[in-house]
Amino acid sequence: MLKKVVKLLTAVAAVVSIAACSEKLEAGKSCPLLCPTQAVTLLDTTIDAVVVDTTVLGLPPIGTETYLMLASHGDTLETRAIVRFDTLPQTYTKSGTDSTIVSIDSATLVTPIVKPDSAHRPTSPVTIEVYDVDTAATDTVSSILGSLFRPDRFLGSKTFAPESLLDTLRIPISTDSVLDRVKNGKRLRVGYRLRSTPGYDIRIGTTQNGQAVSLRIKASKDTTATPVVVTPLSNTPTDQPFIAGPLADYTIVLKGLTTTPPTLLSVGGVPSRRAFLHFNVPSHIVDSTTIVRASLLLTQVPNRRVDQRDSVYVFPLAVLAAPVVTDIASALQFLGGNGQFGLDSVRMAPSDSGLRSFEIAGLVRTWRSQPLTVSPRSIALRSGAEAQLPAQFDFFSTKGPAGLRPRLRITYVPQTSYGLP
Repeated sequence: MLKKVVKLLTAVAAVVSIAACSEKLEAGKSCPLLCPTQAVTLLDTTIDAVVVDTTVLGLPPIGTETYLMLASHGDTLETRAIVRFDTLPQTYTKSGTDSTIVSIDSATLVTPIVKPDSAHRPTSPVTIEVYDVDTAATDTVSSILGSLFRPDRFLGSKTFAPESLLDTLRIPISTDSVLDRVKNGKRLRVGYRLRSTPGYDIRIGTTQNGQAVSLRIKASKDTTATPVVVTPLSNTPTDQPFIAGPLADYTIVLKGLTTTPPTLLSVGGVPSRRAFLHFNVPSHIVDSTTIVRASLLLTQVPNRRVDQRDSVYVFPLAVLAAPVVTDIASALQFLGGNGQFGLDSVRMAPSDSGLRSFEIAGLVRTWRSQPLTVSPRSIALRSGAEAQLPAQFDFFSTKGPAGLRPRLRITYVPQTSYGLP
């Protein structure tokens, strides 16, 4: 019994000793085995570490959009959606037998969209028009394609009540035009135009997200006839399939804000844009300390052009391109994923203003002992609704007013030795 009491008292004494040490890290040698030999000091510094910052328009590249943005906001913003059907079938199945298409009963563009929530439905009916935009001219240039949306190329239209904008829109188009292309082995390229008062925008599915527009052809009234469903396909440029593939569907911008003043960094908007920032952090902070926290501080400037109150996430992303890639537009196409390296997003509305803090400690820690030739000390900012919604976010750049420029705040612990004195 006595031995058990002695063991119990010894255990209690050990626990008390450990607790006393943990409450006083600066105790030093009073607890040589359990506590550090010196106090842990957190240092905090805010530096103007951004040495290069710029905005690049036109990203993501044409054809790589997750959704097609079909927008109509008067003189402020106008976009169109282009879908290519470069191969059309010439047969259909009836009663289990293949037959040549000699007539067409109906031709419909089945158009998947992102269903608007109750706060973003239009207040009045919207009309979607479809045009023939096939041309021998350069067919990815907005000005050329925009000129093809004219009466002699009109293929069809449909007006939708606000409550009918669900997840799929069906738009009938000219059967004669489709039949001509089927019988003569020609391609069909269509352009979507939205008409709405007041302004409105719709997100259409793409081949990139597996929810693309399809052309549904019914070649006979016979109930045993199976409708032919055609998916988007692009065969041009003929010698560059890696470019031709993404051009199966894409967005063109006819009206939008095509410049960003040097005093601002912009993210999102139309045309879509990304921001790039390159840092110069003293090596004694990156290599010789333990980074506890690192925050990129930006001052947001209100933008009230379009969708000013719609809150969207803005993501900081690691730039993965090696420093030998000196073209910033190219570097901004090689980015880490959302949340990679522990990078945290910030939700905001275009019309907001004030200080925004992006936590980037996880990325800064990766710079430790890494030469600049291997690890680019750069970061990108991208909208979570990039090329999908018109929302644009503006921040002061390094050329903005003093005191409102980008800064980097780092909290770190100097190198500390632990163990026996």
